[in-house]
Amino acid sequence: MLTLLVLAILVGGILQRVTGMGFGLVAGPFIVLIVGPLEGVLFVNLAGAIASTIILGRVVRDVQWRAFGWLTVSSVAVTVPAALLLRDVSAPALEATVGLVVILAMTLAVATTRLRREGARTLGVEARWPLAMTGVASGFGSVAAGIGGPPVAVYAVLTGWDPRRFAATAQPFFAANALAALVAKLVLADASFPALAGWQWVLLMVAIVGGLAIGELLTPRVSATATRRVLIVLAYVGGLATLTRGLAHL
Repeated sequence: MLTLLVLAILVGGILQRVTGMGFGLVAGPFIVLIVGPLEGVLFVNLAGAIASTIILGRVVRDVQWRAFGWLTVSSVAVTVPAALLLRDVSAPALEATVGLVVILAMTLAVATTRLRREGARTLGVEARWPLAMTGVASGFGSVAAGIGGPPVAVYAVLTGWDPRRFAATAQPFFAANALAALVAKLVLADASFPALAGWQWVLLMVAIVGGLAIGELLTPRVSATATRRVLIVLAYVGGLATLTRGLAHL
């Protein structure tokens, strides 16, 4: 099982470096399966924050800080109200709803060429209120179903966000969200990290760095079109996984 976990972290790290997201979607389910839901999600938050911070050191010049600011402030601001609002709602129904919305939104963004052109023309990558609404959707998705990346991917596709700039800007955003979730769970939920041996912690950290290093080598060789396609696939994977998980528990 540890071998499978290391492989999942490697692949997640590669995708995170190349596309700007994917670590939680790929490695997260395996981590949760092996170490348990609460401890697993906590580890995903920690590992995701580490991965995004390392990547940020390489791409900081391409970060669009205005877009990052609007996404982060709105996402973090909605976290506590969303948690309070949704605490009595059926978790499976909520997951199924969030997954379905992500799938429909991405399908609309991908299938409607005119909509993408209008989005790129009228919204722009750094449009204030659309970014704030995307941040709210991301924060809501994180609280409701643990998926904060797909809403941002939908916005990136809809506005024609340059993949290189998106991948860079996503790193401080995901790092901030992961750290906020980490602190909230440690303080409010009395969560704890997985009970792993010291050498296992070292191995998993090496796997994170190794995945990012492989992604660093692949990034210049992957076209913007291919990156955008992978981004779309990752958003669908997140939406479908959440929808399936919700329906399975209804």
